[in-house]
Amino acid sequence: MKYHTKPLSVLFISALLTFSAQLSYAQYPGMGAFRAQQTMQLATQQMQMQMRMMNMRGVTGTVEEYDFEVTLRDSTKQEITSAIYTDSVTHKRFIVMQDKKFKRSDTNRYKKIYPSQTLSIDQQTVYYENGIRGKTSVKHSFGKPADSCWMFNVKPGAINSYSYSSKPWSGPNSPVMILGIQLKDGPIVQFSHENLQQMLQNDAEAMKYFDEKNYFKAIDKYNKDAEKADKK
Repeated sequence: MKYHTKPLSVLFISALLTFSAQLSYAQYPGMGAFRAQQTMQLATQQMQMQMRMMNMRGVTGTVEEYDFEVTLRDSTKQEITSAIYTDSVTHKRFIVMQDKKFKRSDTNRYKKIYPSQTLSIDQQTVYYENGIRGKTSVKHSFGKPADSCWMFNVKPGAINSYSYSSKPWSGPNSPVMILGIQLKDGPIVQFSHENLQQMLQNDAEAMKYFDEKNYFKAIDKYNKDAEKADKK
């Protein structure tokens, strides 16, 4: 049997072209955005595939998946990685638990978990220390079950602000929607003009922002004043 070897010059040119292509690929200024877009598309495709497997019609969800430690009604705990889905008919939110005993093609692999089936849901972050995998709770991402969603405390303080999303509230332009508010350890009530006014009424400075309808600055001011008062 005869073996045909390529001249060294051909191999050198091939290697040079490969290196140049990789270098150009790395230096292309839009590559970061392109990769992010590809990652987003892949996540969307995975979510859509999961929905098809569960025959979930009329369901929407975020492409972000989170690691949750879920405490069920019987006090058992489950580690679940899932997006938070919304049924557009019932408007109830749920996550999806996968039973890996079943094949991916088997619909028995997927089980919907609704807030009413849980005592709490705690978002986790994964870390590695000395090669050992561990998890810890994400600050302020502990969810309490409500009628149709989990309520996450995304803006803690003397006045706590709750959302159905476990993302932290990041400012006036934050995509996180505040649904409920709570004065200290009192009940969680609907986030409304009247309910917030009742909570702020003893803080004149916070009420100035409230009168300007700058509700989040009013909450921030109230929380800062309450924190100062606690330190005295």
